[in-house]
Amino acid sequence: MNNKMPEIGRRASSRDWATRIQIHGILLKKPFAHQSSKWSKRFFLVKDGFLMYYDANEKKDYERREFFNIHPKGVLPLGECSFKSCREPQQPFCVQIESQEIGGKLILAAESEYERDHWLEILERSRRVTWKNTQLGDEMIRRLEDQGLQMAIEKQGYIDRLQSEVLALSEEKMRTEELEKMNQELEKEKEKLESFTKEIKEEYERIKQELDETNQLAQEFENDRITLSKSMEQQRQQLENLHKDKQRILEELRSSMAEQTNLSKEKQSLSQRSEGLQRQLQEIENLTKQVEDERVHAEMLLRDNKERLDQLEEEKSAISEHAQELESTIKDLVSQKAMTEKELKEEIRARMSAEQRLREAERSLNCIDLAVTSQSHRIESDAKEEMTINVKKLKNFFEDLAEEAKISSENPLIIRNGLMARKTLARRAKTVRYENRKRSSNNHTMSCDLSSLRPKTNLRRAVTSMDRGTREQLNNSLYPLDEKVAFEDNF
Repeated sequence: MNNKMPEIGRRASSRDWATRIQIHGILLKKPFAHQSSKWSKRFFLVKDGFLMYYDANEKKDYERREFFNIHPKGVLPLGECSFKSCREPQQPFCVQIESQEIGGKLILAAESEYERDHWLEILERSRRVTWKNTQLGDEMIRRLEDQGLQMAIEKQGYIDRLQSEVLALSEEKMRTEELEKMNQELEKEKEKLESFTKEIKEEYERIKQELDETNQLAQEFENDRITLSKSMEQQRQQLENLHKDKQRILEELRSSMAEQTNLSKEKQSLSQRSEGLQRQLQEIENLTKQVEDERVHAEMLLRDNKERLDQLEEEKSAISEHAQELESTIKDLVSQKAMTEKELKEEIRARMSAEQRLREAERSLNCIDLAVTSQSHRIESDAKEEMTINVKKLKNFFEDLAEEAKISSENPLIIRNGLMARKTLARRAKTVRYENRKRSSNNHTMSCDLSSLRPKTNLRRAVTSMDRGTREQLNNSLYPLDEKVAFEDNF
């Protein structure tokens, strides 16, 4: 809504009807006949005591219309209406119009508080333009005419009375002039009497002044006598005060001697207190030295952790070397393509059995990993038992694998892969134990359940030292037999 709401005056003679429009503009109108929260845009205008509204498109036609549109959508006489501002949901600047003639209330919404107040002002002024007010105006004119006639009659009476009063005043003026002459003569006599009285007063003032000067000299002599007596009394009091000051100074000298004795005693007590403060200072220095020792100890622990981190890096390099060894194993399998069919079938059966056992070992290892991950804060006894069972399965698997390797010495690759897998499993178990110790402060005995896989040296490592790539290398190192079987199946 772009509505500036001017009280407009048009220049063109063909649009003289627009000059008699008090206000116009776009407002939002709430439905009148039924309860609804839907607002609709309407073009409103106020003309000669009536509020009319059209479709919103009428605003465009209004600017160029030559004649007044006599077909509005609604007309509301404003003579018996009451107006007040109100608020509606999502429309804070509303005008409520109530009247008994329309049997309800009409609610309009403006864009701003200024626009709403301007509409209220124009509506209040326009409600005065009614047939009733016109009749009241005519009646008032008749009354004023009657009052003017009555006032003319009264005016003539006042003029007659003024003329009679003027005659009386002229006679009074003549008497006043005679009295004025008598007053002038009396005034001359009064001036003579005043001059004589003035001379007598001046003589009296001169005599009075001389008497005052005499009294003043006598008063000064009396004041000098009193001042001398007071000064003598003050000198006597000063002598007495000096004597008292002398006695006070002597007493202060005696008290200062006594205070000097007390100060010597206080000096001895201060020396004792200084010795106590020195002892406290020595204790503070000892505490400082103790804190410094703790700092040195913390630095040593930090260097120790750094060395262990270097060991973990070496372990990571060993795992990468193992991956390279697995690649060389695959190359060896390619070189064994010339094996006989019978030997190949026997090796495939052995490797399929090893694959089954390796899968069981993988499941056991995954169970250990899940138990450690899911119960990192607190590992219960059930989880420990499950870890123990899974570790035993892994141990049995690799022991059986070693026995088969001894029996079938013609298959050196199986022995080699089994031993490498066992080493990798030992590294994995060691990492699991360290992560468990790091995450749970209440469980430090997990290494007892993995006693069969305990390494000779304990390596402490940070939880984040093993990244995802290293973990994948460890998992891949557990599947050498799977790769060999898949290769031989393809072959």
